[in-house]
Amino acid sequence: KDKMMEPRYQDIPSADIPEVSSKDGKVWAKVIAGEALGISAVIDTVIPITYIHLKLKPGASYLHACNQDHNVMLYVFGGSLAVEGRSLHDGSLGLLSPGESVSMTGEDDGAELLILGGPELGEPIARYGPFVMNTREEIHQAIEDYNNGTLA
Repeated sequence: KDKMMEPRYQDIPSADIPEVSSKDGKVWAKVIAGEALGISAVIDTVIPITYIHLKLKPGASYLHACNQDHNVMLYVFGGSLAVEGRSLHDGSLGLLSPGESVSMTGEDDGAELLILGGPELGEPIARYGPFVMNTREEIHQAIEDYNNGTLA
């Protein structure tokens, strides 16, 4: 529904992306989009999404509140963690079941991961090469706009 909106850009220096640690210092988060440890992102997203870089020290636990209408996944790129009793290791991607929250604990070597989430689009998808729209007609229009130099 928002594919034809006016393009926009936000220049947010890395130093302005909020970082927060738990009171005991065992959980650290960079809040790129969404909210973690009581801190909200400074980036204005068109749709509500979650993009959090999280570090858990060994044995550290974190309970992340999830929007029940969102698809949420965890991508582990360092160490390992237990998520609701299941282990996720370096290089693993875990797709979460719908729920209000997810509990995770850093295992022996701690963990570094991304929490990613957003609402299901619920729209038809038409694609051709780099173009993704809702209908074949929109694809044809996008190609025509590209060829004419008017694709924003």
